[in-house]
Amino acid sequence: MSDGKNLDLIRSWFDAWNNADMETFAQAFDSDAELVPDPSWMEVGPFRGREAIMGWFQGLPGSWEAQEVVLTELFELGDKVIARLDWEVRGRASGIEMKLDATSVNTIRNAQIVRQQYYFDHAEALKAVGLG
Repeated sequence: MSDGKNLDLIRSWFDAWNNADMETFAQAFDSDAELVPDPSWMEVGPFRGREAIMGWFQGLPGSWEAQEVVLTELFELGDKVIARLDWEVRGRASGIEMKLDATSVNTIRNAQIVRQQYYFDHAEALKAVGLG
């Protein structure tokens, strides 16, 4: 049975992003973590190591004017936390507004994210963790 610490880690990680607390945000990742964006994302990755991952995240505001990321679903499955989110953005150059609905599958060990994979298709994310 889970003690909820993995869920708390992901909640605080989202809070750090929304509050522009990049130090806390970065420390949620293991130094050797891996991030895999959705294959349709312009920078495919994967990104390995905290520095590369932070470079990817820090590049997002260069392309997007964004609002707060809102968690719409959060649950645990073994050592994974599945987080569904909404992120309203506007392209800096184009001015095009869009709402990104994404799901991240976060593998957590020793109170840190060791792998994070994003899906723009929630059903695909659920299938990846054996729920679809």
